[in-house]
Amino acid sequence: MIISRPLLICMVLLVAACSSEEHQEDSKSAAATKAENALVVTSNYPLFFFASRIAEGVDVAPEIVLPDIEGDPALWIPSAEQIQLLQSADAVILNGAGAESWLNLITINRRHLVDTSVNITDRLIPLEDSVQHQHGPEGEHSHQGTAFTTWLDPQLAIEQAQSVTAVLIGLVPSGETNFRENMAKLEQELTQLDSQLAEVFAQFDGRPVLFSHPVYQYLQRRYDINGQSVHWEPEQEPTTSAWIAMQQLTAAHPAMIMIWEDKPLESTAQRLSDVGITSIHFNTVVNRLDQGDYFSVMRANVERVSGFLLTCWAVD
Repeated sequence: MIISRPLLICMVLLVAACSSEEHQEDSKSAAATKAENALVVTSNYPLFFFASRIAEGVDVAPEIVLPDIEGDPALWIPSAEQIQLLQSADAVILNGAGAESWLNLITINRRHLVDTSVNITDRLIPLEDSVQHQHGPEGEHSHQGTAFTTWLDPQLAIEQAQSVTAVLIGLVPSGETNFRENMAKLEQELTQLDSQLAEVFAQFDGRPVLFSHPVYQYLQRRYDINGQSVHWEPEQEPTTSAWIAMQQLTAAHPAMIMIWEDKPLESTAQRLSDVGITSIHFNTVVNRLDQGDYFSVMRANVERVSGFLLTCWAVD
């Protein structure tokens, strides 16, 4: 059979068009599969919470994982299995500000690392000391470099969450609208939390405060708290020299409240109470929570501080 040249051209074009459509469908399918299989690992609980909230309800969203971290995340050393998890991730979302010291211990594709502090570097707080001390079962360590509990300032947390949003959009472009809508809701809640914290700490009105540990720098700056930090651990009895140093500190900084990362030993709290200092637990929300979430724990912090104000200070 002889096929005319015009007909042959039409047949070739038709086959090419069909092939192109099939290729486009294959590409879309591959992209969807990649999005469904995408893995995002976060380096602390606040970032995990923000990422989970931003991805909530999105049909095709990455799997968001927070490794099991025992103790202080700042001292975390990933296990071999956890290193494999980090290396297999499409994105590893970091707090930045020097929080991830473990980065120097492993080999990882740096292109997959996302530092959520990159847009707030001008507002990071350098640490003024490098005091070495005991920190629970992890042993001795020192606080030096940069303060990293940025999420205790909700305004900084908003900017970090925006960086998380950009990561998710990059991995799943089809979910951009949903991601942005969820981010807007998250920003609204963080703004409300900021207002609640501002209202309660405004009532301190310059009165001196003690912090059990130098981890509240962003909270202190955001709400203009007149605070001084010591290096006490809630699960350890302060030494004799620590009590002497406390006496010297309070002579110049007569605080009536000491804010702790966790509930201190009853004996410690009682001895502080005997000299007129009330102990209050203000959870830094750095670790995975047994109950509640970032917002419920932060609001509980607000309630505990408010309770102190009502019982110990006359507040108009």
